[in-house]
Amino acid sequence: MAEKCYVTYRLEESDGSYVFLYPADWKARAVVENGRREVFITGPRNRAGTYSTSLAVAATRSAAASPAEAAAELLARYRAAFNSQGTGPSATTVAGLPAVEVEVAYAMPLPLDSIHPQWTVIRQRSIFFKQGDQLYELDYAASEEDYQTWLPAFRALTRSFTFEAEIARPALRQPIAVPAFPQVREDAPEYRADGSPSDEQPEQHVS
Repeated sequence: MAEKCYVTYRLEESDGSYVFLYPADWKARAVVENGRREVFITGPRNRAGTYSTSLAVAATRSAAASPAEAAAELLARYRAAFNSQGTGPSATTVAGLPAVEVEVAYAMPLPLDSIHPQWTVIRQRSIFFKQGDQLYELDYAASEEDYQTWLPAFRALTRSFTFEAEIARPALRQPIAVPAFPQVREDAPEYRADGSPSDEQPEQHVS
């Protein structure tokens, strides 16, 4: 596969900003729902046209759930819904933080709105990690035939994911009141070296 061109996605939030790379010709959109912030990135469809490869970065405020608990919950959910086979969890790191990685594989008839759906095997890889009270989830999903092809795009996203430090703004200083000094003309008599009167003549008033 030819070398892939990537672009930077930057998400700025009041409680934390982060950046990551994703393929330049994929489509990214941000979704906020029920306290979950997600950037969903759609890639190419498989040859059968039944499924689109995708990447996702999601953040949820969760003070209780650990990355290991979130990974176990995902495996259990897919096992119950699709009788899926899962691997992991395995330890990894993202942005210098400890993380947990799992993978699931399942089959379902796609497209969902088609009168002639085809059974399509999907493989999904997910990584969970926390910063503060935010639980982050990085996802990659593709059809079985495309999984290895686009896995490097997911690796590029995870390696480039970085939290941006808040830029310190200079403190605003309170203005200092400067007393107003009386203005004195330099040609006033007391400032003339010879003590002679000023050349300026007083205004004449004619009665």
